[in-house]
This record gives sequence, structure tokens and C-alpha cells, in this order.
Amino acid sequence: MREEVKRKQLEWPPSKVLLIALFAPLLLFLGTLPKLHSMYERRQIRKNSAMAVGTVVRYEYVKKKYRQYFRACVWYTADGKPFTVTARVQDRLSNQQLHAILNEKLPVIYEKGNPANGVVLANEERFGNFGLMLPDSLRWTRDYFY
Repeated sequence: MREEVKRKQLEWPPSKVLLIALFAPLLLFLGTLPKLHSMYERRQIRKNSAMAVGTVVRYEYVKKKYRQYFRACVWYTADGKPFTVTARVQDRLSNQQLHAILNEKLPVIYEKGNPANGVVLANEERFGNFGLMLPDSLRWTRDYFY
């Protein structure tokens, strides 16, 4: 008798199983949607890219539920219009180091038809994503950006 009670407690009604079966793939898709959008934007940049020189104008402290980090805001112009993109900065930097990156020049790669779709090339990985090599003059960014 005791096993029957345990077995009944473990059995789910068919309606709950159906709901889980229907919504689990949807939730998985919605969870991956931001990454898919980011991949699409990077692909558009690779198809038709242009370069600009951006300037770090400020940094922001970002606090999420499970992590904290700094973000550098990089300002650049394309087609005579100003745009801003961000790059993640190491979270273990001192205030003096954070202040030192202000007004630094960094390359920005963007989509020609959509200059708002841009990426700061601040580390080796970002350069590599677009088939470029990190120049020696930007080796210092390894200690600041990731």
C-alpha cells in the first residue's frame, strides 16, 4: 500500500506532461535568441564592414544578479553621425586603471549600411572574430579588456 502512495505521488497528470513538452522547447529557444541575434549582427558586419577610431568616453559599473563588471563606452563617428558601443572591462581594475583608459583610442568595426551595429576591437578575441590580428600597439588592452 505504501508503494502505491509513493507511485501516485510521483506520477504527473497528462496535462502537466503535455505543458512541459510544449513549453520546454519554446523556453530553450527564447533563452538562445539573444545569442542568435548577436551572431546575426556579427555576420552582417563581416559581410560589409568599415572601420573607425573610437574614443573611450566613460566607464560604467554594471551589477547583475550573479556578477559585476565594468563597461567602457566608446564613441565613434560614421557618415558624420556619432555612435556609441561598449566593451567589457576587467572587473579587478583599480580606480586609477579605470581612469587611465579614458580618452584612449580603440578601433571599431561596424556594418556600412548600419553604423549603429558596431564592435569595439579591444582584445585578441574580438580581432580574431573578424579575421584580423591584434596590432602590437594595442597589446596593452590585454590587461584591461576581455
